[in-house]
Amino acid sequence: MDGILVVNVKAFTDRRAHIEGELARFGLRGELVLEYDAEEIGPELDSLYYLPEAGSRLSKGHKSCGLKHVAIMQRIVARGWRHCLVLEDDAVLLPGFRRGVEAALRELQRDYAHVPTVSFIGCGGNWYTPRSQRRPGQSLYPATKGRFTDSYIIGAEAAQLRLDWIARNKMRAAIDNEFDRMDTELGIRMLWLEPTVVEQGTKLGKFGSALDGRWPAPVQGVLHRIERFRRKYLYQLWR
Repeated sequence: MDGILVVNVKAFTDRRAHIEGELARFGLRGELVLEYDAEEIGPELDSLYYLPEAGSRLSKGHKSCGLKHVAIMQRIVARGWRHCLVLEDDAVLLPGFRRGVEAALRELQRDYAHVPTVSFIGCGGNWYTPRSQRRPGQSLYPATKGRFTDSYIIGAEAAQLRLDWIARNKMRAAIDNEFDRMDTELGIRMLWLEPTVVEQGTKLGKFGSALDGRWPAPVQGVLHRIERFRRKYLYQLWR
């Protein structure tokens, strides 16, 4: 792995301490991406990356998150990295984190060396590859959509394709939805890691959501765990 880049807002010191502690448990350090906080997005920057119609759909916080992922892709391309781990600052790294990432990297180098890919290693949205499709010794599975942007592995080839797409089309929706759209159009191979090795701290109720405040953090944590049980265990009984 060439490096670890972490999405963070300058004022979110609690989240920064959290993700630094999570990585330290595995003897790792990440590089913070602090560009494009919400209050730094002026009209010129907004119009450079977003269509006018996005103004009625997205808050400045949503746009900030999207632009931080753009900044990440720019760094990856500039450095020519083949495999970069991207984490958002609320990521919770599960005990199998190192083993899962190492397995993903082995399969990327063996099976996808000349293919633009993005590998989602977390359980964003509580989406899992059906048990019937899983194979012993296999960790990455082709998917028709991405998971959320809390944790993924991407290289310079896929990052450049995405940046070129954004330059041609601009964005109009939240970054995870836009990644789904552009990856499908560009033929970037979307892969899901199984078993997943990252949870979203916001979904677990560890932090209040800066983007989606429908539920208080403790309620969000309970709802997430119920949904995880349904999708990860109950649904798998017949899938």
